Amino acid sequence: MIMEKGRWPLALVIVLLSLIITAYVAMAHLVFVYQAGITVEPVSSPITVIPGQCPCGCSSWSQTLSGFSTTITAYTLETTSGYVLTTPLVKFNSSVSGTLTMSLSSSSSVVSDYVNGTQIYPSPGSFSLSAGSYLMIQRLALSSPVTSTLTLSGQYSYTYTPGVSFLYSFSETINPPSANVMNLLNGQNAIYVKHVYQGDYQGSSNSSWPVYYGPSTASQYWSPLSSSINQPVLMMVPSNYSWSSGAMFWQNSYGGGSLTITMVGVYSYNGIPSTSSVYPYVGDGYIVYLFLKPSLWNISPQYNYSVPYVASPNTTQVIAPVQGDVMFPQSTSTYIVVEWNPLWQYAYNTTGATGQWDVWLAQVTVNWFGLFGLLTAYVSPYPSPNIGYPYTGWDGIGTGAFQPRPGDYICITVTYNPSTNTLSGVAYDMNTGWSASFTLNLSGYFTPPGSGNYVFGVAGTNGAGQANWAIAYVNYQG
Repeated sequence: MIMEKGRWPLALVIVLLSLIITAYVAMAHLVFVYQAGITVEPVSSPITVIPGQCPCGCSSWSQTLSGFSTTITAYTLETTSGYVLTTPLVKFNSSVSGTLTMSLSSSSSVVSDYVNGTQIYPSPGSFSLSAGSYLMIQRLALSSPVTSTLTLSGQYSYTYTPGVSFLYSFSETINPPSANVMNLLNGQNAIYVKHVYQGDYQGSSNSSWPVYYGPSTASQYWSPLSSSINQPVLMMVPSNYSWSSGAMFWQNSYGGGSLTITMVGVYSYNGIPSTSSVYPYVGDGYIVYLFLKPSLWNISPQYNYSVPYVASPNTTQVIAPVQGDVMFPQSTSTYIVVEWNPLWQYAYNTTGATGQWDVWLAQVTVNWFGLFGLLTAYVSPYPSPNIGYPYTGWDGIGTGAFQPRPGDYICITVTYNPSTNTLSGVAYDMNTGWSASFTLNLSGYFTPPGSGNYVFGVAGTNGAGQANWAIAYVNYQG
């Protein structure tokens, strides 16, 4: 029998219908009829994203319809096996206890990826979470520096009832860092401005530091911590000298608006002796200088390691109960000195001191005696507005406190806003998410400077504490 495709013979169709009807009638002795209702209700996600960012722009994250997205600046650490990027990835809030499983999609740029110490690439990793909030720190190993925008994607799931999982996705957009003062990160080795260095040891000028450790010598700096790190740094001060400091100064044009200096610092060794009163804590951190107007020196080769200055506490009175060695360079106008000192709240505390920041206003003048000049530092306000006599300036101000570990990247951001005459700062540990910050109104103490050219500076300092404080990145915006 020949049939066209898609057509059945009429007789065959009738026979089939007869069989079907007969079978139905034969079986239909009893018919059960049921009715059911289905209620569909939205189920809230057991894990949500708390939007946020790290203060220095290292990363920022937000929730999306499918999970979260994060934008990251590639503040990488150069090693013998690649470039390691450690930074906050996201902050979760879990409403119930459960298991979080994360994985990163395959990428030729990625060697490995860890989140809060658990590997999620090349194989997935799981975390047991209780109800609460969690900052997830990513340690991403890249095969090469980030020279252009790199986009990564991944997945995560949350299971709080056996057999029931909520599935999500995430993306990371990683950008290379940009700077206009100094950038030694992410395969860069550049200082973009004319600059001078100045070192101090117990009140005497020293030309042995700051010192640059480039690609061929960086392993010497990192040797106390690891033999596999070769990240270039500018070591501001060594770890084997107390009451010492080292600074880099440069000139920038200031437009009269808000100004921000951002730097990334690190240390590889805490040299504090066990006999020290502050042992085992690390100090004394970093200093930022704003708005110097020198008349006895400038940013030129002849003043490299020859900047005229007065140092505290060796050639001035003690200005704070917790301070490093602070150089006050000569300036005809009053300028701002900001110190973040991690010894505050750990090695020492006092009434009125709530944080880890010191702020002083300084002017250093010269009195001439024939051909010889004598520098005098006027540091204010005196007495200290927050801890009183016999100290000067705002000492131990702010909120939050932490002790950075060797190898942690510490981002220091100091901002001055002339419209409110407000000074603020944040120290942020990119490896842990710990932070210390302050906001200070300078009205009645400091007059906002006009636009023009000023000298700015960054420094590392040791006092009772001793670490080989280094800087790998500096950016000026103002």
